[in-house]
Amino acid sequence: MGLAAVNLLEDADRGVYAIFFTTFMLATLVPHNLVFTPAEVDAVAYPVEHRIPLIRRTMALGIGPAALGALSVGLAALAGWALTTTSVIVPLTVTTAVAAVLSPLQDHLRKMLHIGDRSWLAAWVSGIQLTAAAAAILAMMAVDVAVPWIPFGALAIANTASLTFGWLVTTRLHGQVPAESEIRLGDLIKRGRWLVVQAAVPALAGFLAATTITRLASAEALGFAEAARVVSQPILVFATGLSVVLAPRTMEAAMNRDLTKARHASKVFLTAVAIAGIGYLAIAGWSWQLNPMSRIVPSAYEVSGLVALTIVANIANATVFLQINELLGAKREITLAKLSLFVSPIVLLGAATAGVTEAFARAIGRLGQSTTRFLVQRIVIRPLYQPTEADSSADTSPR
Repeated sequence: MGLAAVNLLEDADRGVYAIFFTTFMLATLVPHNLVFTPAEVDAVAYPVEHRIPLIRRTMALGIGPAALGALSVGLAALAGWALTTTSVIVPLTVTTAVAAVLSPLQDHLRKMLHIGDRSWLAAWVSGIQLTAAAAAILAMMAVDVAVPWIPFGALAIANTASLTFGWLVTTRLHGQVPAESEIRLGDLIKRGRWLVVQAAVPALAGFLAATTITRLASAEALGFAEAARVVSQPILVFATGLSVVLAPRTMEAAMNRDLTKARHASKVFLTAVAIAGIGYLAIAGWSWQLNPMSRIVPSAYEVSGLVALTIVANIANATVFLQINELLGAKREITLAKLSLFVSPIVLLGAATAGVTEAFARAIGRLGQSTTRFLVQRIVIRPLYQPTEADSSADTSPR
């Protein structure tokens, strides 16, 4: 989807697409954090054989919030109206809204398959999504569909295909929902509202940063930054996939205050991210003969050094993923919200430099935000594994 957008759209329209993509992320975080993430944390507390049957209930609870979150796409339409024509704004608005409803449902179903120890089925869901997206892009290009309909239109088609497959698979899996399981929307929202804050604040900061860059620099500068983001995205894809697999054991470690298990998962994750990130930076950081991305997305390399800085920013961003899962497992939703409020203004500070740094402004802000969050979260996580008074009493009680 990203490759299609940055290669098919004009420079200014690429910047408008970047605004819509930022708003798409803002829209999907509402159902993801309000309902699905708390439900996933609750599911980890059940025996493995009881986790996947919970999907039927959690998916039903999340449809309404998903539709509600899609309304935020209107922000992108308003922000982009003066930057391009209605022939670009209308298709981007329609397709982004549809994708914003379907995407969090598909993501949740896939994560629940991981939580239910069915990671290979989750991989099949992802594989179908990738195949359907590529096929949809090629088909729409073949019949000369207007370019603004293609990126998010292909994503919506891909989500529909993978979601349908995943739903059919889960309904055929054996397992009963435990009698004592009562996942209520009100209980999820009570915790999820803080997760919405912790996710919405940086997403809103990203939206404001994108619009600030178009004003202080230009839509073209944001377009180059978006092309660099697409090239650097494999780091976040790799880190997200690895964190989803490690998330259940990380959450369990935090729930049980098992420091050894938590440290092992963190070491595996950070080592893998560092190796993958440095390796990818060496290959794709600059335009050179052995870099295939410089030929696939040439616009990303028009500003020398932009891709390299964006990859470094994404490596820093990836390091916080597993930490967030630890805090979720420890039921520290309010702490996560406070952390987001603390670090998100750093993105805006980076965007404020756009008059001088131009296309580099977004990567500068994200690098500062992610580095600060990683360091602060390390400090916050340490007390989670310290013995409580209840533990001490249990250890000294007669047996």
